Amino acid sequence: MKAGLAGFVAAVAAFANNGAAQDTPLTADLEEVYRVGGLNAEEWAFFEGSEPIGFDGAGNLYVLNTQASQVVIVDPRGGLVRAVGRKGEGPGEFNQAAQFWVWRDGRYVVQDLGHGAYQVFGHTGELERFVRMGDAAGPLAMMGAMRLEVRADPAGGALIAQGLPSMVGGAMSSMVEAMAEMFGEDAGEVPEAGVDERGLERLDLTGDVVSATPILQAWQVPREEIEADLGLDDLMNPANLVGLGDNIRYYEPGFLWDMLPDGTIAYSDSTAYAIRIARPGGDIVDVLRRPLSPEAVTDRIRRASIENAIRQFEEEGAFGEQRGNPELAEMAVALAPMMKAMMDAFRESAEKREFYPEIAVVRGVRATWDGALWIQRRGEEPWDDAGPIDVFNADREYVGTFAAGDIDMPLAFGPGGMIAHWEFDELDVPTLVVKRLPEAVR
Repeated sequence: MKAGLAGFVAAVAAFANNGAAQDTPLTADLEEVYRVGGLNAEEWAFFEGSEPIGFDGAGNLYVLNTQASQVVIVDPRGGLVRAVGRKGEGPGEFNQAAQFWVWRDGRYVVQDLGHGAYQVFGHTGELERFVRMGDAAGPLAMMGAMRLEVRADPAGGALIAQGLPSMVGGAMSSMVEAMAEMFGEDAGEVPEAGVDERGLERLDLTGDVVSATPILQAWQVPREEIEADLGLDDLMNPANLVGLGDNIRYYEPGFLWDMLPDGTIAYSDSTAYAIRIARPGGDIVDVLRRPLSPEAVTDRIRRASIENAIRQFEEEGAFGEQRGNPELAEMAVALAPMMKAMMDAFRESAEKREFYPEIAVVRGVRATWDGALWIQRRGEEPWDDAGPIDVFNADREYVGTFAAGDIDMPLAFGPGGMIAHWEFDELDVPTLVVKRLPEAVR
């Protein structure tokens, strides 16, 4: 009887928190297609487990192995097609490969920070173009071309990029100039993004230099902006660096987005469950909704959120990264005073930051290969981003919901319902796993 009463109370609470939404359960029992990597992998399949990945239209999976400075292409059965690239200074060689994106026709582009350029490759692995990130070359100048999130344009030949927060962009320019002064280099004219973190721009890669065109500006969260003009001395002051985020309130709604196959953009920019579908240029053509309401911030939530932020920083931030790593032990000792100063600065920042009045429902927006949308909601705790995942099909109809913990948001969606993610064994050795989705959620 007590168990039944507890279940009833839990159901009522869930009903209230979800604003009367009724989820249609989806099963996460997926067909496994293949896996590569692991402890006994062939040499080409030794991965770190954090490499960027992407599919092409033939179902081949591309992996940017940053440690080996090469792109590995895996066929739809898990066999090696080819490995392209090596460490080097010349075109087609990677000086510091950081990220890459795959177009549907099998061409792909590698962001090479060392060269300060994008290298564009054809579907057979030949280098097509070497596209500079800006008029100035080199690793210092390219810092001004950094973006928060980037997706491949489904039409090919371009990338769709989310800008940096304005205060970070200003700080970046100051840091570039300070670093140039430190190393005696000419930073040149630092390229600037045409949009902030709540806007998108199209990066055209068909020329010798990247050309950026703004295509969408989402709703701007009202906030007091701060100007960041960091000099050389400021780079060594943790309080100045941590303080860049002081004006960003807890639970401010983020700008979450992805590209659909037809070139439209799906995005969330508020606390409400409202997924907007827009054409490049910003015209809204549809809005997907579910009856789920944001939660009001209470004093209890404020206290718990501050404690959680400090705890996470201690466990995963500047101190946590040093634990259990003998290679960094000596460095950790040398940097101990700076680490302590940064921890003190972060604690002060965490305690004085203000709160947005309500907590956003949506925490992730991803488009599948065929145009369905996977929308991740918040978990039980306000700071938990790994909640249930709602699925809308390509006709914008709600299909159902994967329960929290049943399935992770895929790192890449491919044709024929293929998805890819990393798995780790007890020794933290990674394996790349490809599975197939049922037709209803593709």
